[in-house]
Amino acid sequence: MTTESGTAQRTTWVRAALAYGLLGLVLLSLILSTPFVLAALAPASADWGKLSDISQAYGAVSVVLSAIALAGVALSLLYQVRQTRTSNEQAIRDSHFQLATLALSDPDLLLAWSPPIEPVPLKRHRQHLVTSLALGELLQRFRIGHLSVEKLAVKLDGHFRGKIAREQWEREGPGWRRTMEAGDRRDRVFVRLVDERYRAAVAAGPASALLEFQDRPDRPQSLRSQGSRAVND
Repeated sequence: MTTESGTAQRTTWVRAALAYGLLGLVLLSLILSTPFVLAALAPASADWGKLSDISQAYGAVSVVLSAIALAGVALSLLYQVRQTRTSNEQAIRDSHFQLATLALSDPDLLLAWSPPIEPVPLKRHRQHLVTSLALGELLQRFRIGHLSVEKLAVKLDGHFRGKIAREQWEREGPGWRRTMEAGDRRDRVFVRLVDERYRAAVAAGPASALLEFQDRPDRPQSLRSQGSRAVND
């Protein structure tokens, strides 16, 4: 759903930028070619003083057309800058994801790339890293406009229902705050909203219980019974 929405949004921006850019080029061409057209069409005996008065009467129209043309060019440039930034951020996220995948596959690499702030079991450290990656994915979507503040708040409420997510923010929240506060406005809005929803989740009560696979309610009863017998054996 998010991918389709992002594609539709980019398509709309492309069409708008092309339309305004084309309109701007047409208007600029008309304005620049006006003296030559008048010189070609006007008879030799034409009263150029009178023609000058007429052209001045249309000066306001020329200003409006020029403003529209410049607006079209500016919109096109703005879109290009935004697309370049989005592409660069996506490339960084892809590189980060590849590093995380490599680290999660090897405990030695995990300690080398992302050592824990405090002693923690290896399994929990991996879980914290995955939770941090989930927050990074929300940050990326918020930066490029796929998530509004309201939608981000809903996502964060679900995120902090879990115990591991709360642990991760308790341990790594200060580092996130230092990094995000040094960023742009959207980064600061993001980290402050994360803090707000984390505090709200803690105030709402204990985190949701983690169920073992054999105890999951969506698993058939027969399989849960087999899993329980296997554990008891």
